[in-house]
Parts: sequence; structure tokens; C-alpha cells
Amino acid sequence: MGRFLAITRTAAIETMSQPLSAILFPVAMLAVHLLPALQYHRFGAPGRLARETGLSALFVFGLLFAVPAAARAIGRELETGTAAAALALGVSRPLYLSARIAGVLSVFALFFVGVFSATALSSFSCAKAAEIFTAEGVTRVWGPAFAVGVSGALMAFAGAAFLNRFMNRRFCMWTCLLATGLQLPGLALLESAEPVAAALPAFGALAAAGGVYVVMAGALATRLKDNGVAACVVAAVAAGFLSPVRCLVPDMRAFWLAEGDMSATMPIAAGLCLMALWLLVGCVSLERKELE
Repeated sequence: MGRFLAITRTAAIETMSQPLSAILFPVAMLAVHLLPALQYHRFGAPGRLARETGLSALFVFGLLFAVPAAARAIGRELETGTAAAALALGVSRPLYLSARIAGVLSVFALFFVGVFSATALSSFSCAKAAEIFTAEGVTRVWGPAFAVGVSGALMAFAGAAFLNRFMNRRFCMWTCLLATGLQLPGLALLESAEPVAAALPAFGALAAAGGVYVVMAGALATRLKDNGVAACVVAAVAAGFLSPVRCLVPDMRAFWLAEGDMSATMPIAAGLCLMALWLLVGCVSLERKELE
């Protein structure tokens, strides 16, 4: 267990230390707060644009950093011989692969927490603003919640720069950590748990689908280069929306839940099964691969 946690921790640090991760974490949360402030149509209900933005940010931005990270965590370790060195110390191949993928998934989970928190706060901000009337009409966002959310995303860069300059901490890693952590205090402004409860099923189902693609990238990286992994995952995502092979990729028409849909149990269970399937594929592939 100790070896598994050590390898997982290393993979997580490597994932957060990538410049792309440091950009996408705060940018995704900033978009969730800013776009509702610019809307001139409520799309049927206050807060709907915030929730749709959050879901899109979770899936698109999450895969943009997590899929390449999974490919690097496995593929480049195999190419450089780092994996062979670890395996020579008695770490089994399935444990090594599982731990590396778990490290990337843990960062994806951190991203989920940040985006979900930002979405709950932004959704509440829109709903609260709908109750406030001004001379110009109904406001779009509630000032205090908007200020807390936006400042939290921006302060992640400033806080990480301070820690890097004066405490020699990793700038990219701390940008990711602070971007998530600084969204959490805003949840104290919520007057009820309704914004959280309303968004959680859809976010949980979509996160499960994203996890499948991350594990798929790690499994494919045992045989393919980074570009090949990216091409296969893009094709799989497209197939998930257009013509899914449900035994291999998520049916995104079922995983991307409609607003207010609380039936997330089946998509999440299906996502866990597909993650287990692709992890098994990766373990078998790595077991049969000759390492130099």
C-alpha cells in the first residue's frame, strides 16, 4: 500500500506541475463566474448558464489536461526507462499502472471539486440576483458571490507566485491547489444546499465519463505514443456523442444529464465499470510488453 500511495502521489504532483494544468484550473473557474455575468438571456431559468458552463468546463478542460497527463504518466515513463527502474525494485506492473493512473485521476477529482464549487456559487449568485430589482431591471449576478468567486480564481496565480518567490514552492502545482481551495470559502454564502443538490447528479455522471477517458488514455499509452493516444481518445469522445459502443466508451447522451435529472446512479455505475475494463486492458497490455 505504501508503494502504491508513493507512486500515486508522484503522478499527481507531476500532473499538477504541468503549465497546462496551472492555466486550465483557474481559467475554468473564472469562466464559470464570468459568463453568467455577461448573459442577456436566462435560458429558461436563473443559474442555468452557470451550470451548463460548469459542466462544459469540467468535461472539456478536464480532459484537455488529464488525458495528456495520463499519456505522459505511462508512456514517457516506459520510454525513458523510469518505469523499468521502478519495476526492478519489486513493484508489480499492474500496481505501477494503477497507481500512475490513480495519480492523474486524483488531480481530475481535485479539478472536479473546484469547478463544482464554482458552479454552485455562480448558480446561487444568478438565482439571488434574480430577486433583486434595480432601475435597469433584474441584475444578472449577486455582487458578493461574484466577487468571492472571481477573486478566488485570480488570487490563485498571485498566491502561487508568492509561494514560488519566497518559499520556493512549485508555481504550477500551487496554482492548481489554490484555484480549488479558494473556491470553497464561497460556499459559505449559500443560503441552502439546493444549488449543490441540483448540480451534483449531472456533475457526478459527467465526471464518471471523464474518468473513463482518462483511464483509457493510460491504458493506450502502454502501446501508443502521445499523439496516438490523443487521437484515439478524441475519436472515442466523438463516438460517445455520435455512435457509442457502450461496452467500450460512455454513451454521452446518457452521461450528460439534463438539468434537474436526478438519475445519476446508472451512468456513474457504468462509468466505474468502464474504468475497470480499461484498467484491465492496460494491465494486460503492460504485462505483455517487453521493457528495455
